[in-house]
Amino acid sequence: MSSPQGRLTHLLFTLALLAPSCAVPEGVDAPIASGSTLASQPVEYDIERDPDVPSLPFDDNPDPAQCGIPVQWGESNATAWLSGNWEGELIQSEVLVYDSHLRVSVTGGAPHGTEVTVVLFQENPVLDYYFVRIPGDPVEEGWVPEPFLSFEPVT
Repeated sequence: MSSPQGRLTHLLFTLALLAPSCAVPEGVDAPIASGSTLASQPVEYDIERDPDVPSLPFDDNPDPAQCGIPVQWGESNATAWLSGNWEGELIQSEVLVYDSHLRVSVTGGAPHGTEVTVVLFQENPVLDYYFVRIPGDPVEEGWVPEPFLSFEPVT
């Protein structure tokens, strides 16, 4: 069994990962409350992404306030592969990972087919994300949209 210090370190690390994943970051205009309740109409967010963040070929999550809570993936870290394929075509030879499910900025990337370690999973209303570690020196990590991750080796 791990020591209390080890469990505390693990808890603090997990909280540090969760904080940016569900926060509405700077540069995102949040909805304005009308009285004590939010308007019942769908809210559109204006997300200012870094210029190096590409558009996705599939639907993204339209409402940052509706994100899921990231959870640990499995009993321990799992192996997966980055896949730049979409509908049978290679559209990203370099698969990017992001700061959160909002994709405000790119935190790293690796070639299609790179083996990664899955740490967390975040279920969202439209598009789920995985927090992955990309091996290397230095190790890169970030959130990847579900269509760009495979649990089977890719070619």
